[in-house]
Amino acid sequence: MDEPVLEAIKNRRTVPKFKESPVEEEKVNKILEAGRWAPSWHNRQPWKFLVIEDEEIKEQISEVVPNVFKSEIVDAPLAIVVCVDPELEPYHYLEDGAVATQNMALAAQSLGLGSIWIGVFNLEGEKESREAMIKDILDVPSSWRVISVLPIGVPESVPTSERKEISEVVSMDYTP
Repeated sequence: MDEPVLEAIKNRRTVPKFKESPVEEEKVNKILEAGRWAPSWHNRQPWKFLVIEDEEIKEQISEVVPNVFKSEIVDAPLAIVVCVDPELEPYHYLEDGAVATQNMALAAQSLGLGSIWIGVFNLEGEKESREAMIKDILDVPSSWRVISVLPIGVPESVPTSERKEISEVVSMDYTP
């Protein structure tokens, strides 16, 4: 495959452990640009990306997400928290934030970095949810929603993954 975007898509994996190496500012900026250029409904761009490098704040966030992700947040040199403003786009803000998260994960992959997508959005917007606790930690406006936390760093190792055969997931020339 000689297509860089398809290579990034095919090779992106959830990285379980990061090296202690810092991520260069130039790479962080490229990742954020990838998020900024994500498609959004009617080009509303309802997102805000919070770059978290502070060890204490990463520790606080790690206490809120499911235990399986605790070390990934703490070990990663940085995490990007993807927030959206439903007032800017009340119907598709969730998809907009998810696409921005995916763009940044793919950009990280293309730059030789790894990431792990941690979804924290709470459909019901419950006050005791992980999303609400992260909003409190980061002082995110109450009307905004937190879609994901994306720890990023140099992968210590990259797991392998299998995919279903294309024939199992595609119906060509579909008619019911």
